[in-house]
Amino acid sequence: MMKNRLFSLLFALLCLTAFVGCDKKDSDSVSPNVSLLTKGQWTGSAIYIEGEDKTAEIKEQASFDFTKYATSFDREGNYEDFYEGDSVMKGTWEYANDERVIEFDKATADTYTVVISKLDEDEFTYVQNGVEYRFKR
Repeated sequence: MMKNRLFSLLFALLCLTAFVGCDKKDSDSVSPNVSLLTKGQWTGSAIYIEGEDKTAEIKEQASFDFTKYATSFDREGNYEDFYEGDSVMKGTWEYANDERVIEFDKATADTYTVVISKLDEDEFTYVQNGVEYRFKR
């Protein structure tokens, strides 16, 4: 009888440990910056060149409406870009330089990097070749 109680107690302890271990959120296993970047889709809000908002000018001259552009990142290191809801590009991403830089499509002919200037719950901004791209959630 004592053995059965001990076995039951150990089994209950094992189950409790398993449930507590499963209760951890995925965000516990990644950095805050990964959590922020991968939390959902980012929609283009503005393009700045030399400190000036050129979004409307680019739309008028190049027929490219940056506000219809969106991008998303996943924790497995994949990204996907969309224009007017249609997928236009897919690839891989990873952080570099203490999570201040994103390297896209590393070790391919299409490799490029961007420098993050802002990343929080609602805004994501990066600079590429002197051009600042701003996104909102």
